[in-house]
Amino acid sequence: MKYKLINTKKIFVRALFLSIFLFSLHAQAKIELLDRVIAIVDSGVVMESELNKRVKEIIDRLRDTETDLPPLNILEEQVLDRLIIEEIQMQIADRAGIKISDTEVNKTLLGIASQNSLSLEEFRKDIEAQGSSYKDFRNTVRKEMIIQRVQRGKVGGRVEISEQELENFINSEEGRTKLAEQYNVQQILISIPGKANKTEVEKANGQALDLLERIKEGESFSKLATTYSSGQNALEGGSLGWRTATELPSLFAKEVSILKVGETSEPIRSGAGLHLIHLAEKRGNTVKFEDQTLARHILVQTSEIRTETQTKLLIEEIAERLKVGEDFKQLARQFSEDPGSKMDGGELGWSKEGDYDPEFEKVLNKTVTGEISNPLKSSYGWHIIEVLDRRNEDVSSEEQKNRAYQIIYKRKFEQELQSTLIELRAEAYVDIKLES
Repeated sequence: MKYKLINTKKIFVRALFLSIFLFSLHAQAKIELLDRVIAIVDSGVVMESELNKRVKEIIDRLRDTETDLPPLNILEEQVLDRLIIEEIQMQIADRAGIKISDTEVNKTLLGIASQNSLSLEEFRKDIEAQGSSYKDFRNTVRKEMIIQRVQRGKVGGRVEISEQELENFINSEEGRTKLAEQYNVQQILISIPGKANKTEVEKANGQALDLLERIKEGESFSKLATTYSSGQNALEGGSLGWRTATELPSLFAKEVSILKVGETSEPIRSGAGLHLIHLAEKRGNTVKFEDQTLARHILVQTSEIRTETQTKLLIEEIAERLKVGEDFKQLARQFSEDPGSKMDGGELGWSKEGDYDPEFEKVLNKTVTGEISNPLKSSYGWHIIEVLDRRNEDVSSEEQKNRAYQIIYKRKFEQELQSTLIELRAEAYVDIKLES
């Protein structure tokens, strides 16, 4: 009986192991049915589930916009090719150590939420209310950001834009349309009869120059236009209304484009007489005004031969010498360790918000024009700042150039990107596992 009992145990154990083995095989078979490798891409793979998920997303999106769907097999081929190219780029990112932090992802998501007039929390709830996973959405955004960084690294350096290209675009019909500024223009017309003699022309010119001088001294252009202009719009203060450059008389357009807001042109001669053109305002997507500060500073730094304590004592000594009236420029040339401004007496030129170290800028913004700050420490060392002047500068021409650059860059980038992706696809090892 004992022998039979042992045998029974062995048979039971063997049967148990056999059952587990068969169940394992069955489970593996089921897993393979649920998902499989659809493509091998260098050291990575694309799974069939990824393909199916992406195809479904695209079909849903096309249906929502009532767009005709392409044949399913064509759509699957296109989506698979996109997944392969994405996998290639993700592997490049991995080799290059490209990472996107949670902070960067959150900032991007916050931007998307803001565009939809939602807070980040409301945006999360909205995604989940639609039956989607917020975690999956975050991962998708992170992946897109990584791929964009790879693309900038691979393609950005290939894009070259010359000054001539910028000028040609700005002056083209397309450029004038996309970069168009609108000008609120006023004029004073001093009429000159068609058969006027030299004396009459000189008299008109003298009157125009006299009016220009009065305007520069602060008199109201509108009031002077109402009083002296012979133009049809004299009673409206000489206003021509809001116009683009192409809507202005060609004689005025070039002059207006170089005027700053509040400025008045020199007299311009036409068949009707002499015109003074005044730019009252301007607007448009490239119009920009910027607060700027003109300052100078003295910088001293710690070194191998000067400790932090010694450096602080030195800047305090310089501050005391300034308080008793010593010349800032001379002390800057003697003591400042900023090679870029030392020989100019510490002058930094006009700057805008964000140009300087945060600690430096904080004190700069608090310092009144014409005053000298107390010593302060930034990441560069110890400073003393003097604010020389402040202004609100029209930087529209620079903004227009930046906008033109962005438009041209985007076009060239897209062209180069397509070529680059084709190259990457051709160079990669790709084995597509089609069903037999």
